[in-house]
Amino acid sequence: MKKSLIYGMVLATALMSSCKGDYDDWAAPQGYDAEEAQNVSLTASDGATIDMNNVTGETINLFSTTFEAPEGFTVTGYELEVGATEEEVDVLPSDANGSIATADLVSLVESIYGKAPVERTLKAASTIYLSKDGESFYAHSNFVDVKVTLITPDISQNYYLVGDFCGWDEASMLKFSHSDVNIYDDPVFTIKFTTTEANQYWKIIPQKNIDNGEFWANPGVVGVAVDGDASMSGFLVTENAQAGKIEEPGKYIMTIDMMAGTYSITKQPLELYMTGSNYGWGATWLPMTPCYGSDEDFWTIIYLHEGEQFKFAPQAGWGDDFGGQATVNDVAGANITVDGTNLVAGKAGWYLLYIHNGSERTFTVLQPNVYLIGDTAGEWNVADSHKFTIPTTEDGVFESPAFANDAELRMCVSIEGFDWWKTEFIILGGDIAYRGRGGDQERVAVKVGQKAYLNFAKGTGEIK
Repeated sequence: MKKSLIYGMVLATALMSSCKGDYDDWAAPQGYDAEEAQNVSLTASDGATIDMNNVTGETINLFSTTFEAPEGFTVTGYELEVGATEEEVDVLPSDANGSIATADLVSLVESIYGKAPVERTLKAASTIYLSKDGESFYAHSNFVDVKVTLITPDISQNYYLVGDFCGWDEASMLKFSHSDVNIYDDPVFTIKFTTTEANQYWKIIPQKNIDNGEFWANPGVVGVAVDGDASMSGFLVTENAQAGKIEEPGKYIMTIDMMAGTYSITKQPLELYMTGSNYGWGATWLPMTPCYGSDEDFWTIIYLHEGEQFKFAPQAGWGDDFGGQATVNDVAGANITVDGTNLVAGKAGWYLLYIHNGSERTFTVLQPNVYLIGDTAGEWNVADSHKFTIPTTEDGVFESPAFANDAELRMCVSIEGFDWWKTEFIILGGDIAYRGRGGDQERVAVKVGQKAYLNFAKGTGEIK
């Protein structure tokens, strides 16, 4: 509890009792009506210099006191006032020797300065509560400086992930990210990584191993207690550390708390991108739209050129890329062929591409049908009467039927196995905005008789 220091005022017994915790055997201070004792002397001296790395006891003494009082005074309670300044202090229960709980001191330093193991200076004073002839008194000492250094946790400035999916040496290790806060007040590190194969093993290398030139030093390397542990969360060990295991391919975020010695691994929703001969083979990656509720199903409406080659990857870069490896279903008649690992379009035009990127990969080419749905269409079913026109040129525009009502615009494509709202999109601020894995989109009001115009090549839309 905090109090501004005003000589002549002391805490009520009720307040002190709420702070006592494990100190019930220590005498409680008196009430507010206590007066400053006359002819009583309480002096504090020899403020301690404390390194918590060397402290083992449950209580700790902060300074020495000299107490003198005439006969007839009886001591009824003790407390210490400790803080960063004399004006703002915490009141802590004390015993007759001026000792406080070690845990209380640590908590106080952390609350003021944080957890960094740096020498901190506190102001500390003692109050003794007295009684004489049925009246209550107190005596307050001077303040002294107490210096405290918290325990130094074994935390490195940086950590690095190694494993089957990236490599097991310094040249290929992946660095964890960290905030700008010092590592003792924020001991949490995170990293994003991708595995493309099953049963990928991992360990963590601390910066000190690298600085000492002992990459695999034991103790030092961080891992799990049991080799091949596939748990997505648990405790880390630094002695005889074994390798953890990621069982399924995918994108992951690993979080480690090096103060608590714990880790957690979270699988992230997969993404899919397209590149090819018309996009500089990796100079540009076109994002595919995920179907709502799925990590493995994606779609896009795109213009394919005759002879154009293309393929897909689970990130905007090379790695686990595929094309010709997928099972091809050319429903729309794009005359898709395979050239090595690439897919080749044989007939130019607009198409709806649907990719299932699971344990088995399928590539399906559909007609690029776009539908109005809902009140603007006059019903909530996907129907041919609600189709947009399909342009014949790459820069052409898809045009909707006239809106049947004043309503909120809803549009979708139709993919077997997915309800319309799992492949829906709208026009926001002149752009085509896809729902993807997100929640309900912002609604856009339109008028009866208006139409929607979509330019998928530019990603833009217009209502007029």
